[in-house]
Amino acid sequence: MFKKIIKNQKGSALIFTTVLIVNAVLIVSSIVLIAVLQEKAGGNRKLAPVAYQKADSGIECVLKLINDSSDPASDKIKDELCSNFSNGKCSILGLSGVDAYFFKDDGSILDNDNDVLADIAEMKTIGQASDGSNKVSRSLRIILFVNS
Repeated sequence: MFKKIIKNQKGSALIFTTVLIVNAVLIVSSIVLIAVLQEKAGGNRKLAPVAYQKADSGIECVLKLINDSSDPASDKIKDELCSNFSNGKCSILGLSGVDAYFFKDDGSILDNDNDVLADIAEMKTIGQASDGSNKVSRSLRIILFVNS
C-alpha cells in the first residue's frame, strides 16, 4: 500500500517546481513593469517645466511684438509673428516648439492672412518638449486688455 502512494506522487515535484517558477516570473515581470512606468513618469516630470517655459516664452514674445508694433491696426499677424500660419495655428518666429492660436472678442479663431495684431483679444500658446522617447505639451491662455 505504501509503495502505491509513493508511485502516485512521482510527478508532484515537477508540478511544484513549475508553479514556483511561474510565480517567480510573474513577480519579476511586475517589478520590471513598475520600474519602466516610474522611469517614464520621471521623464515627464523633467520635461513639464520646459514645455511650460516654452509656452510662457511664446506669450511674452507675442506681447512684446504687439507692444513694440508701430501700427497694430495694420500689422498683419502672419507677417509680424508667425513663421508658418495656417488654419489659425501660428508657429512663433524665433521659437522652436511653440505654437500659438489667436482669438477674436467673440471667441472665434483668427485664421485669415489679413487679420491684424489689433484683432487679437485672446491667445493660447502651446509649448512642447521632448527627449526622444517622451513628449510633453503645456498650454497657456490669456486675455488681452487694451488700454484706449
